[in-house]
Amino acid sequence: MKTRLRFKIIAVLICLSLVGLLISQGYWLKGLYVSSKKSTWDNIEDAMRMADYMELFLRLDSLSNNNFHSQINPQFSFSQDTAWEKRKDSLSTDNMPISSPNSTIQYIEAAQTLNEYLQIIGTLERNVQMLMHQKIDTLLPVNYAQFNTLLKNGLKKQGITVPYRLQVIRKEAKDSVLYAYTDASEKGESWKDAVHFTHVIEPEYYYELELQSPDRVVFRQMAGILISSFLLFMVILVAFVYLLYTILRLKTVEELKTDFTNNMTHELKTPISIAYAANDVLLNYSSTTNEKQKKYLDIVREQLNHLSGLVEQILTLSVENRSTFRLHLETIQVAELLTPLIEQFKLKTDKPIDITTEVPEHMTVTADRTHLYNMLSNLIGNAIKYSGEKTCRIILKGTVSSQEMTLSVTDEGIGISEANQKRVFDKFYRVPSGNLHDVKGFGLGLYYVSDMMSKHNGSVTVKSQLGKGSTFTLHFKN
Repeated sequence: MKTRLRFKIIAVLICLSLVGLLISQGYWLKGLYVSSKKSTWDNIEDAMRMADYMELFLRLDSLSNNNFHSQINPQFSFSQDTAWEKRKDSLSTDNMPISSPNSTIQYIEAAQTLNEYLQIIGTLERNVQMLMHQKIDTLLPVNYAQFNTLLKNGLKKQGITVPYRLQVIRKEAKDSVLYAYTDASEKGESWKDAVHFTHVIEPEYYYELELQSPDRVVFRQMAGILISSFLLFMVILVAFVYLLYTILRLKTVEELKTDFTNNMTHELKTPISIAYAANDVLLNYSSTTNEKQKKYLDIVREQLNHLSGLVEQILTLSVENRSTFRLHLETIQVAELLTPLIEQFKLKTDKPIDITTEVPEHMTVTADRTHLYNMLSNLIGNAIKYSGEKTCRIILKGTVSSQEMTLSVTDEGIGISEANQKRVFDKFYRVPSGNLHDVKGFGLGLYYVSDMMSKHNGSVTVKSQLGKGSTFTLHFKN
């Protein structure tokens, strides 16, 4: 049940991550599109302005080559008041601290921000450009075809190759078109969705540029980023899908393993029970059993006890994840539980053991009796197994505080390194000992202890030092 819940949580988190990534990437791409679009629009306006400049200077150069420069009066006379009114209208300088337009320097000095400064400079630039038009246009007419060629080259340099239509229009009469150009390949096509740009030549005339589908330019400029973003998202999507597929397969394998374990442990319990019964009959009810046979039958019974304990542990570990698993909690006298456990180990252990009990006489703990017995049995068994050939000294200690009760098993065995202490509670993990297998086991004992303590809403800790022994402590909350 827990495995299914975890799988669902992982699947939901992955889906939320993908949606979040998609939204954030879409938001970023939208901002990039707006920025690229503005940059493209600025480039188009710059191309129109530069084409106008180039056309002006080409005419000026033509006049100079034809000795018409004397006809150009460098003193441009225009109404300062009129120019000021135009600047004021275009810049909206109501908040500027200028009492009267006495000079251009005053306008620039009046700028309070960089944007205002750039606006004033841009206005002055346009005014100068219009003044040049007013003077030069009287001597040599505007070459609109030349402007169109320069504009086309300028747009091409900016990577803008969409079809366009160019017109020169008189302001006073909207229908008065002085010049018109349309891409030959696009004549007769719809210009309903075209984007319009204007550039004033003189107060009476202006260029009007219409571009068909300029968004294509923006998307073309963003093509690399769009493709890379799409590929990145697809790679992450495939990785997440593969991750879910792998988790699902592992979940299936885990379920198969659990079913196999359950079936095998239940099947093993039947022959073990029969062997127990046969051993008991031969040991207790047979009149022909001699001392030597009795010794071997005792060994068989001891191994059957060991095998039965392993089967019970494996069965418990496989059933614990099921919804049917329940702890049978009761109040247990710790000293009463420890007495038969200690006697059992003293009887079945070949090496000399010295077990000291330091448990308060009336100390009780709320736990499942069977599992608490098995946990303490595992800890004491490990202390005996890893004590070496010397006398095994074990201290069983119990403490009671306002927050918790603890039961600890301390030995003077070989100890555990700090690196291995982090993994001793992992399932099937055993401390590496090279090719030596002098201590039997499957790496389930401490995992069982850790798992059962978590079921009891408690924990187990270990303190150990190589060559000096270990202390395993069970922590029960009050």
